[in-house]
Amino acid sequence: MFVGALATSVAVWGLPIARDQLFFWLGLGLLAFSVARWRTWGRMVAEWLPFYGLLVGYDLARGAASVADDRAHQGTQIAFDRALAGGTDPTAWLQDHLWTPAHLHVWDYAAWAVYMSHFFVVWIVAAVLWRVRHERFARYAALVVVLTLIALATYWLYPAQPPWLSAREGALAPVDRVVPQVWDQLGVPSAGSLYEDHAFVNAVAAMPSLHAAYPCMLLAFFWPSGRRVRVLLGLYTLAMGTALVYGGEHYVLDILAGWAAAGLACGLVAAGVAIRRRRGAGSVPGHAPAA
Repeated sequence: MFVGALATSVAVWGLPIARDQLFFWLGLGLLAFSVARWRTWGRMVAEWLPFYGLLVGYDLARGAASVADDRAHQGTQIAFDRALAGGTDPTAWLQDHLWTPAHLHVWDYAAWAVYMSHFFVVWIVAAVLWRVRHERFARYAALVVVLTLIALATYWLYPAQPPWLSAREGALAPVDRVVPQVWDQLGVPSAGSLYEDHAFVNAVAAMPSLHAAYPCMLLAFFWPSGRRVRVLLGLYTLAMGTALVYGGEHYVLDILAGWAAAGLACGLVAAGVAIRRRRGAGSVPGHAPAA
């Protein structure tokens, strides 16, 4: 019944990529697959509402962090990418060799699919963890929130243009946005948010790339799960970075900053967990904390 309702919703209103739409369906799915464990529903609401609230707050604050396009940074990203690529712009080079606007290729659809996965994968993983590995959910949720807040802080401190915007202003050779053009070709609609509109869209929140940061975060979180998982998530991380640069959405420097932000978030959460464990050990009667 749940799958049928979701399929009908997607067919009628489009993909639920907005935060509120996606969390509504995730919550409904968790309820549907936990009917036999209905006593856990209260705990689910208590654990997911703060998670959702923090992310909605991020959406609103991200829009407030926006500045005029011409006040956002672009020179550092362009110089870094050119130095890395021997004087060429990686996005322009990739599009010169791979992009044909009048004829979409299989890699264009793949880039669209990888890009779009950003809106689903992290939250679906959260739902699966809550359902089947609940003991890992709290740490995962903390990691997502910390990483997202690191990105938000950077947007405030360093508003940055994406390549497509720099190209529009003449700082780069012409750059097309691949994903919107593939989307138009596919004709796939998306369900709108109930709270977010264009006033909250921040076109200069490119540094770091959360699209790049989340796959790297997943790679780090599931690193202990074995070689196969590492390889798959490593390839996903590289595929996302390539799709973002090719599609004109991010500079290479944005990708590297996203990976660095993921590493920082993992380190902060690990430190927080270690401190909490030490405090817990110290609070046990008769147990002295380790020196």
